[in-house]
Amino acid sequence: MSKTRSVFFVLIVMMVSLSALFLFAQEKKEKPKTAVIEGTLVDMKCYAAGGFLTNDHGEMENCGTICAKGGLPVAIVDKDKNVHFLAVSAAGYADWVGANMRLTGTHGKNAQAVFIPKKIEIKDGDKWVEKKVAKTMM
Repeated sequence: MSKTRSVFFVLIVMMVSLSALFLFAQEKKEKPKTAVIEGTLVDMKCYAAGGFLTNDHGEMENCGTICAKGGLPVAIVDKDKNVHFLAVSAAGYADWVGANMRLTGTHGKNAQAVFIPKKIEIKDGDKWVEKKVAKTMM
């Protein structure tokens, strides 16, 4: 009888251990925290190559807008020179390259350097003006 109890006890311990392991292995489903980033909108090609924070690059007028309309990615460069890649259609932001922006949204769950904006504001003089967010697939 004691051998049967020992086997039963071992089985119970194994089942409890496996259940605990299963529960810990489950991915936490946390809601992304809302964040606000502020900085200059840049097209990534020209910023990466030349550090341009404006729309005009050298003698090339509206270069940033042209690059963004052509599909090159855009990002926000904040005051500390951190680059926040935007998960957006660059063409929808092309007219704002070089503008000071404030974006409200979330950082990517699996890519913290990627920002997903939900609200866009452009600095106009000393006030912020909200702009319509371009539609995305998600």
